[in-house]
Amino acid sequence: MSSTRLSQLQSHLTTPSDLILKSSSADGKVITLTINNAARANCLSTPALGALLNALNSINPEIRLDAFVDKEDPIRFAERVVRSHGTGVVPKAVIIRSAGKVFCSGHDLREFHNAKNDFKKIHVIFQLCNTVMLTIRRLPQIVISQVE
Repeated sequence: MSSTRLSQLQSHLTTPSDLILKSSSADGKVITLTINNAARANCLSTPALGALLNALNSINPEIRLDAFVDKEDPIRFAERVVRSHGTGVVPKAVIIRSAGKVFCSGHDLREFHNAKNDFKKIHVIFQLCNTVMLTIRRLPQIVISQVE
């Protein structure tokens, strides 16, 4: 595929927020995050990882999902999550799905190719990916991957 054709396919994704679509069920108990970059096989580019991290953090906006959570008593953590939602509905599950036929092709290898020997840039990419994966693990909700 030519780079011109690839640019045309990607042109509809004008902002990183277009890469992850967030929706919720009518009762608010299920949040669905859709990786929306089928033209690139839903690869995890840094903009997609950033958008996914923002979407994950927005589910429980008052709760930091960093290393502190790993040391906190699970019951106290659950109580904090419930309190953080006030009188609103606390989501019970998060579904991660994708647009198109491929769930996720993995890292955007073009970013690594473009970084060549810039090991700091490569480290930043892996650090962002690590943060996203740990955030998924730390979510108090059940996380389901909807793979077709």
